[in-house]
Amino acid sequence: MWPIRSVLFVPAHRRDWVAKALRVAPHAVILDIEDSVPHELKPQAMANLKAEIAELRAANTPAMVRLNPLSDATGAELDAAVTDGLIAVSLPKAASAGEILALHDLLSYHEGKAGLPHGAVGILPLPETAEGMQDAHALAKASRRVKGIFGAFSGPVSGDFARAFGFRATDDGLEQIYLNSKLVLDSRSAGAMYPIAGIIGTKLDDLVTVERMIRRARDVGYSGVAVLHPTHVAIAHAVYRPTEDELVYYQGMLEAFAEAEKAGIAAVRYHGAMVDYAMLPLAREMVAEAARYGSRAPQT
Repeated sequence: MWPIRSVLFVPAHRRDWVAKALRVAPHAVILDIEDSVPHELKPQAMANLKAEIAELRAANTPAMVRLNPLSDATGAELDAAVTDGLIAVSLPKAASAGEILALHDLLSYHEGKAGLPHGAVGILPLPETAEGMQDAHALAKASRRVKGIFGAFSGPVSGDFARAFGFRATDDGLEQIYLNSKLVLDSRSAGAMYPIAGIIGTKLDDLVTVERMIRRARDVGYSGVAVLHPTHVAIAHAVYRPTEDELVYYQGMLEAFAEAEKAGIAAVRYHGAMVDYAMLPLAREMVAEAARYGSRAPQT
């Protein structure tokens, strides 16, 4: 199922919103029991989790859960969350490798309790602290459960990342490029190959800006995005889906190289550029990604 291109946030206390989320066919849903849930409704949100995950599982949609920051209550949160269909949990305010290791061990216990295979549930550290941002590589390296660092691209309504780092979020996002590039590199260099970026801090109905932010996240290297509104899911899919021109180009590259190999050649001139083995993995990935969306290169 990885890479997951679109993840839609759903406040877990809004039980009826899961069905609404499924209508827009996100690649995954992240059930939130942290910042989008009023404090007095957090017990209800936790009580809803297993039924919501079961509903998502029945629709073949992977479920994630955003926990609260690590505390003595984390065990109870995992007891409410760990069930068949849960593929990952996100840990907000992650600051140290020790926290990831503690979460790893707690997940091992609750997987066993739920009858799940060991390692079934991944971790997406959300480093909303200056310490976590600085040590993101250590967070990603701390456990083989870590699928990727959970970063964020923010519009001008600043959140935890901006406050912790100290930047003032702007529409063009220049002040965030270093941080997000670092988080992607830290994640991938640690073997956590699927960093995800939250798209936050902008007007929900400003779809032009949302698309621009998603493209920025894709271009920096995030393997997918987490979005706040159902209308943003289709935008994420459109941004990550290879265009017809890209599909034709990369499929043609693979075909041209295959012909070159038959002739004993390991480099070929293609569309004016020299192509060798180094270019083939991306071409294969693009063709596979297009197939994931049901796209095929037109027959000639």
